Amino acid sequence: MELRDLRCFIFVYEAKGFGRAAEALNTTQSSVSARIRKLEQEFEGPLFVRLHRSIAPTAKGELAYRYAKGVIARADEVAEAIRNNDEAA
Repeated sequence: MELRDLRCFIFVYEAKGFGRAAEALNTTQSSVSARIRKLEQEFEGPLFVRLHRSIAPTAKGELAYRYAKGVIARADEVAEAIRNNDEAA
């Protein structure tokens, strides 16, 4: 699992669609779909129910979202702390 996959997942979840997430990420819908498929394989199940023109998270998707938000927040904190540490330079 890669952080960029989790970030993509968060965008899809919050945008409620692959196309809208792709636009926000400035990438293709097929790239977004591939990242979500990769996560679904790792998590051994679907994260979204694909509806006619939108998506809805599954129970597994809801749980993944809560954890993904925490992981990404923590990763951002680590990056910020390291960038701002004068001793590291």
